[in-house]
Amino acid sequence: MSFIVFGPGISDHLTLNQALSPSAMPSQPQAVVPTNSTRRVQDTDEDHSGHDPRREELQGELADGAAPRTSAIGAYESVRHAQKELGPVQFAEQIMTSPVLSLMPDAPISEFRALITRRKIGLVPLIDAQKKLVGIVTKGDLTRQRVRFTDLAPRPVSTIGTPNVLTATTNTNIRELARVLLARDIRGLPIVNDIGDVVGVVTRGDILRALVNYAPLELWL
Repeated sequence: MSFIVFGPGISDHLTLNQALSPSAMPSQPQAVVPTNSTRRVQDTDEDHSGHDPRREELQGELADGAAPRTSAIGAYESVRHAQKELGPVQFAEQIMTSPVLSLMPDAPISEFRALITRRKIGLVPLIDAQKKLVGIVTKGDLTRQRVRFTDLAPRPVSTIGTPNVLTATTNTNIRELARVLLARDIRGLPIVNDIGDVVGVVTRGDILRALVNYAPLELWL
C-alpha cells in the first residue's frame, strides 16, 4: 500500500481510491473557539479569497515592458537545457524534502508560527517523544483561527492541528501522490519509511519543481 493514515491508536493502510476520498478521514482540523474579547488572527502572507497580489504584480510587470518577458524566456531556456542532463523520477523519495522540520505536539503555537515564517514552509508534522507521527499542522490551520494571536500563541500547537494524518510511503508513485493532493485540496503529505518513521515531506511545490527540472514524459512513467 502507498498511503497510510496515522492517528491516536490508528495505523491504517489505504488504497488509492480511499486516499482520494475525503470521507476516508472524517477528522477535521481543530479550531479554538473565540470569546467576545478576541478577534481573528491576522496573517498578511495568505489570502484565502484567492487574491494573490504577487501574481498580479508580476502580470503587471509583464504587461508594462519587454524586459521581464526576456528574463522569463531566458529562465525557461535554462530549464529546458537542464532537463537534458537530469534522469527520470518516479517515486516520492526522489522529490521529497528531507530532513523533516517537525515539532512536538505540546510546542507553543508561537514556535510553529516562527518556524513557518523563518523557513518559508506551509506544514509541519507533529512527532512525539517516541518519534511517532501524532498529527500535522499547516499555515491554513493557523489563519483559520478566530482568536487573536496574543491569546493563541502560548497554546499547544496540537490544539489547532489535525490528529489523523494521511501519509505516503517512499515508493509512492508521484502521479498518484499528485492526484491525492489535488483531490483532497491539501498542501502536502509526510513521507514515511517501512517502519512508519517520517523521513520527508512532499508538497505541491516539490511536484512543481520536479515538473520544471525533469521532462514531463519521464516524470509520469
